[in-house]
Amino acid sequence: MKNYYFILSLNIYASADEIKQAYRRLALQFHPDKNKSPEAEEIFKEVNEAYECLGDPIRKAIYDQMLKGEEATPQPEPPKHRDPRYRPQPKDMPRQRRPTHREEILAMMAANLRYSLLISKVTLLFSVVLIADYSLPPVKIQTEVLAESPIDRGSNFRLELRGGKTVRVSRKAAGRLRQTTKLNIYRSAWFSIPRMLENEQTHFQTPIEISIYGNFIFWPILLLLTSLVGTFYWKGVEFRFNMGVVNLLLFLLTLVFLQVHKF
Repeated sequence: MKNYYFILSLNIYASADEIKQAYRRLALQFHPDKNKSPEAEEIFKEVNEAYECLGDPIRKAIYDQMLKGEEATPQPEPPKHRDPRYRPQPKDMPRQRRPTHREEILAMMAANLRYSLLISKVTLLFSVVLIADYSLPPVKIQTEVLAESPIDRGSNFRLELRGGKTVRVSRKAAGRLRQTTKLNIYRSAWFSIPRMLENEQTHFQTPIEISIYGNFIFWPILLLLTSLVGTFYWKGVEFRFNMGVVNLLLFLLTLVFLQVHKF
């Protein structure tokens, strides 16, 4: 009696998965279309014969009893399935474990990781544009002061400019700017963000503090750093996906800050 386990290079305790893997490996190795040696065809036939026996749970059980020298007990045939292509799974095949909630979330992150990386790359480009806009020479625009009014108990003043625009300045700056009705506004080159006010006569200058290029100048730098991390630093799917979400939120807040004190 042929030893089918020996033909497949397995032991008698091999599982159904191990039998299937061994068959696939040997079938690919000795298939006549891929192996032109004279003995390959004969070996391929024996491999198929071994798998036809060991790959069938009922035939394998009978064969194992015969191989041990025991009297083979007939095994009841399972009822035939209506679908002729149906193949029953071996009983020793482990059941598929239902994924946990965290595993489902990680699978979702992996499936959408490319979108997260795209967001990080877009925000990286946007932050570079913001920094370039801040670094370029500003554009000077002339305007007029129509009126001024104190706010915050006189610690700050609101200047009403031509065109219905208003700007908030400190008491000290208001005292230096009210000396003339002509003002120069220095705006960024691309996004036209106001950066500085200048008295045209005395050339006194005061920065626009409440703007993305004033008190919030750290924001474009923060966006640049998080975008670099999300684009180039690899620390697993979960980390990169979360960095994409962070960059998206920072990008949306940046769009809001671009409108703060923009006149």
